[in-house]
Amino acid sequence: MEEREDILVVTASIEPNGLGGWYIKAVNTETDEVRNCNTIQEYSDFLTESVYQTEKENFKAVWLESPNATKEMIEDVRYKLVKFHEDMESMGSE
Repeated sequence: MEEREDILVVTASIEPNGLGGWYIKAVNTETDEVRNCNTIQEYSDFLTESVYQTEKENFKAVWLESPNATKEMIEDVRYKLVKFHEDMESMGSE
């Protein structure tokens, strides 16, 4: 199956920050812009900016393997992503 050209892809991986925590390394593959996001909100903002800046029809966020991240870091990011999504949904239903 051929990859469609009208898809913006933003990749993300979880990286240790050297202080016991993590950051999300996000890359806009269209512009090669790299953003180190310390929070889920920063990651969400980068995704939004990337979508607004492209002329492509579709968007795809791809999580890459994060071999440098600990299991705890990955679980923390997963938990915070779910919570962020739930918070956004509850704001939309008010």
